[in-house]
Amino acid sequence: MGKTVVLDNGHGGVIGGVYQTAGKRSPNWDKGVLYEGMFNRWIVNRVIEKLDIHGIPYYHVSPELTDTSLWRRVDRSKDIYGVNKDTYLLSIHANAGGGTGAEIWTSEGQDESDKIADVLHKHVGGLYGQRFRTDMSDSDIDKENAFYIFNSPMPSVLYEVGFMDNKNDYDLLWNVAFREEVVCKVVDFIMEMYYEY
Repeated sequence: MGKTVVLDNGHGGVIGGVYQTAGKRSPNWDKGVLYEGMFNRWIVNRVIEKLDIHGIPYYHVSPELTDTSLWRRVDRSKDIYGVNKDTYLLSIHANAGGGTGAEIWTSEGQDESDKIADVLHKHVGGLYGQRFRTDMSDSDIDKENAFYIFNSPMPSVLYEVGFMDNKNDYDLLWNVAFREEVVCKVVDFIMEMYYEY
């Protein structure tokens, strides 16, 4: 077999109607506030459901509804990598900062993460005609940064599904059919990585 996914949904969820993370939310537009940690869990939990149905193994470094710190999530990924080197980290997020479209991020420089990012892009690029933000300066589609989550020793990619502070993206992120398409394509990616990578 190929590689087994290690899932990460960034930021806290909602407990008793109270969001567990400061900030990390959309404006209060017509559908209400979209909390990033809540959205991230919608996607990851549906992915987990489908992986269970298909019998595909996975790990999950942030199952709590509380806001699990970045260092703890990275430490958990280190523990997993210590017993299974055939793993990679997939962190799911909604973005903010005034842009629009989806993005895939990896660590700085060229390594296996870039190859995994290409496989992910093949599945999720251009869903619903969504713009995909890329950086081709190093001849691949992913953008690069020294995000703390990339301190994980395993190959790691971060998928930003859309900008929750852009009204068009906000509408997409609230769209049930769009979210289901994201989930299905992410599952297709995970299955390709497991069976064919």
